[in-house]
Amino acid sequence: MIGKWILSAWFFAGVTPGLAQAVAHATQTARLFTVTEGRQANRFKLPQVQLADAVAAERINHRIVALVLDGATNSKLSVRQQLRQAERACCYDGENGLGWNTVGQGLTGCDYSVLLNQQGLLSLEYSQEFTGAYSWEQALHVTFDLRTGNQLALADLVADLPAQLTRRMHGAISRRFGETLDGMRDEADSTDIATVAECFSWDWAAKRVRFQTDLGPTEESRASEPDLESFALTSHEVRLYYERMLPHVMLNYEPDNAYHFPYARVQPRGLLAPVAAKDAAAKKTKVK
Repeated sequence: MIGKWILSAWFFAGVTPGLAQAVAHATQTARLFTVTEGRQANRFKLPQVQLADAVAAERINHRIVALVLDGATNSKLSVRQQLRQAERACCYDGENGLGWNTVGQGLTGCDYSVLLNQQGLLSLEYSQEFTGAYSWEQALHVTFDLRTGNQLALADLVADLPAQLTRRMHGAISRRFGETLDGMRDEADSTDIATVAECFSWDWAAKRVRFQTDLGPTEESRASEPDLESFALTSHEVRLYYERMLPHVMLNYEPDNAYHFPYARVQPRGLLAPVAAKDAAAKKTKVK
């Protein structure tokens, strides 16, 4: 048994040195804890990490604070103090004498969830709550290399060409938006359907979304291109995100903004390769 393991390890390292190197370094997970501040109505929650490498941990923690607070950071203050400052900026009205008796303005809360924490990768979803003329929430995503603390780009993790992924996203987005418009026929009037179709930059003749890079008259309404850096990882898939904001009164028609790409449908590389291999092995075991 030991001889077989040594032979397998030798073969693995010799044939796929890049993957072997990733496996050798990708045993790390982060220890996460939550920093909470604010009243129940305006609760701010931020993740922070602890790693054996304190420099890498500090790099991740600083980046998280900057992302969630939209760059309004002060390295001289603790994370809790910065959250307290953010709450006071949004929700304390000293000018009009209202004190904390206000619904707030701007960023009024934040939270997070961990999507992946294994093999040297940490992928987070963080949500921000905003209040203005009305309240809304948005979810954003970030992925880190736990060895270095650096934020990763999609190209660091999958070998698929950006042009190929963009084409696949074009098709997936058009199918989903088309299904949304079809579903509106039984419950919405023609005016609402036309409004949503316009927001989608929908081409009724071609039955697809018209994107900025599509050929055609420049005066036509065009949808923004998918942002391939808007992504997240789980233990079994890459998620890409695309959102077209609808008018507030039509938000119930807004389609799901997450597009799922199982690891078998992309080309994982770098730190993602061991994660994908582990997922494939687990699926093979289930089949047996």
